[in-house]
Amino acid sequence: MNLKKLTYYLFFALISLIGLTAQAQEVDSSRYKRAIDKPMHAVKKSKKQKQHIDHDLRVGIDISNLILGAMTPIRVGLDLSLEYNVTPNLYVMLEGGYNYYKRENDRVTYTSKGNYIRLGLDYNVRKTTEVNDRDIYYIGFRYGFSRFTQEVPNYVLLNGFWGNTVSNMPEEQNYAHWMELLTGFKVEVLKNWYLGMGVRTKFFLYRNKTSIEPVQYVPGYARNYSSAVLSFNYTIYYNIPLNYKKKKIAVYEE
Repeated sequence: MNLKKLTYYLFFALISLIGLTAQAQEVDSSRYKRAIDKPMHAVKKSKKQKQHIDHDLRVGIDISNLILGAMTPIRVGLDLSLEYNVTPNLYVMLEGGYNYYKRENDRVTYTSKGNYIRLGLDYNVRKTTEVNDRDIYYIGFRYGFSRFTQEVPNYVLLNGFWGNTVSNMPEEQNYAHWMELLTGFKVEVLKNWYLGMGVRTKFFLYRNKTSIEPVQYVPGYARNYSSAVLSFNYTIYYNIPLNYKKKKIAVYEE
């Protein structure tokens, strides 16, 4: 083989070697770039994350009964409430409590005491576009039922000829039914704490007849008048945090 052919072959081999080296470097750099952008050894793990649920469970206490009991011993009571929203704007309401009422003068002493329960619905008429805004303006109705006792420990019959007579009427069991229409608002003042004010119009439906007539006071309703009764309530609520649940989601870690 002469020198010219040998030079030609060496030059061709050198050019081929340079091309292969450049191609190998390009492949390695692209693989390195992909390895940086997306790791090749990602591991799938499960992690719990909180997910919002549009349900509230609130418990409340009517402080107006406590204020009245502190101001006067004639009427003392405790009123509690429990509410749960079945839809974002519709709430099922359960209320109940205990009342004690005593009226006394020179001629008669009267007491009435017992428990009551109210069941109904509230509808939130307030529209809001903010997720964290939970203030409520509502309208609603209640059905009320009370089982109570009344008693006249003593009363005086005035008689100018025979003289005055002191007597009494023993304790008797009673029950009563009524309906209520109401409206009001509840405002979140601290996280999960609400202040509420409402007004109620009560319509008496029925009660049993006893020997002590008329009934002066029905627990949960008020005085037993034939016309409608208007009352106000001021309530403190606490929202039990059932608004979130934990849901597993997939995350990738290197």
